[in-house]
Amino acid sequence: MDRALELNLKHDWADLGDVRLHYVSGGQGPAIVFLHGWPQTWYMWRDVLPGLMQRYRVVAVDLRGLGESSRPAAGYDTKTVSQDVWRLMHDVLGERSFHVVAHDWGGPVAYALAAQHRDAITSMAIFDAPVPGDGSVMTALGRWHFGFHAEADLPEALIAGREELYLRHMYRKGGARPDAVSEEAQREYLRTYTQPGAMRAGFNYYREMARDAKDNQVFIKQGKLPMPILVYGGGAQNVGRGLYAMDSWQRVARDVRGGVAEGCGHWIPEERPAWVVERLLEFFTDVDRRRAAAARPVTTHRFGLPAQLTQGNAMPMFYETIDTALIDVESLPWMPFAPYSDTIFLKLIKVDPVSGQWITLLKLPPHTELPMHHHAGTVMVWTIAGQWKYIEHDWVAGPGSFVFETAGSRHTPISVGEDEVITLNIVQGDWNLMSPEGAVLAIENWKLMMDRYLNFCRSQDIEPVDVSSFSG
Repeated sequence: MDRALELNLKHDWADLGDVRLHYVSGGQGPAIVFLHGWPQTWYMWRDVLPGLMQRYRVVAVDLRGLGESSRPAAGYDTKTVSQDVWRLMHDVLGERSFHVVAHDWGGPVAYALAAQHRDAITSMAIFDAPVPGDGSVMTALGRWHFGFHAEADLPEALIAGREELYLRHMYRKGGARPDAVSEEAQREYLRTYTQPGAMRAGFNYYREMARDAKDNQVFIKQGKLPMPILVYGGGAQNVGRGLYAMDSWQRVARDVRGGVAEGCGHWIPEERPAWVVERLLEFFTDVDRRRAAAARPVTTHRFGLPAQLTQGNAMPMFYETIDTALIDVESLPWMPFAPYSDTIFLKLIKVDPVSGQWITLLKLPPHTELPMHHHAGTVMVWTIAGQWKYIEHDWVAGPGSFVFETAGSRHTPISVGEDEVITLNIVQGDWNLMSPEGAVLAIENWKLMMDRYLNFCRSQDIEPVDVSSFSG
């Protein structure tokens, strides 16, 4: 089955005249465009996209000449390729502004895109990619295959008929471990890179590096990029770029943060997809919050407080009032843990949008296993009834027991015995549902819990309680 369909992504093509771009898209909300590297396609983002689709419209494109996109004879400089992306996002999809996530060659394309459209690119996240022409000696040195690929016709002649041998070497040597790029992904990449003209198109990116550096030096003279940029280099020695990646971007942009992706080589989004999702959500949430705050008019009133903190308006839903609160838990409804199960029930007690904390009761039938989950913050579980455990541990929690789950841990819960399980759960931040392979299938947080509660109350004709407000 088509993996894109499994992920609720839609295949589309955009005819831009000189090139026909293939892309997949899904989700809703502010837009993010994902730019892949070489020798990869949109498929490198397969385990990252699901974790963002509940909050964002995601668009993963096959760059000019690669994947299922057409293969023109020319136009492989990043200035031109970035305009392909702009025409897709702005002209075809109607996005006036959007975030960018990029890896490898997608990074230089992202820089050229942002340099030409500084007011439209909201923010960028870059993985293991420097900026050609940034002035660094390290960037000028490149890597062994850069020069080889840049030679006219030679790599095509030597690799013809041996594409699989050559590309599998790249996948095996580029990660922190030999299997960093899965066999499934390698087969998908080989399917597209063994098509006529695909290897030449990929090599053409390297043949334009000198031109890219000159174009970028013109962009650099126009000033550093203004938008926030997240940059991570792979931590594995000799394959990941480490802090050098962030150093390169700090030379060309004002607001750069990030660091080193430990346990990763060059293929960061494929080596640690759940970690990448967490970093992206943290980053984009912070960017969106800052933009919203900057756009909100603030009038100074008495004691120098913003007007919205001194006006006595009626309380809408969503945490306009912060105070102590007594919660009548019995009056709150049990609701199905939709869309995952109609036999597992939740009772949402409180959400705190300021800290990202959410508190629920969870009711689990006997002999029920929840999907493996991973959480960015701490989780505390008090067992009220029944017994349960994590498949990864030997202990069994029973009534009165308290389980403290450290941030960043991963577990698979299962009920034990013949009794129904009820737990009180205090969760900090995002709670990620994972596939057995480690891909993020869905993300839960205070906002999604609040939406689920309001939708349930609406469907049952129940007057909702403002569980986000801390007021008596």
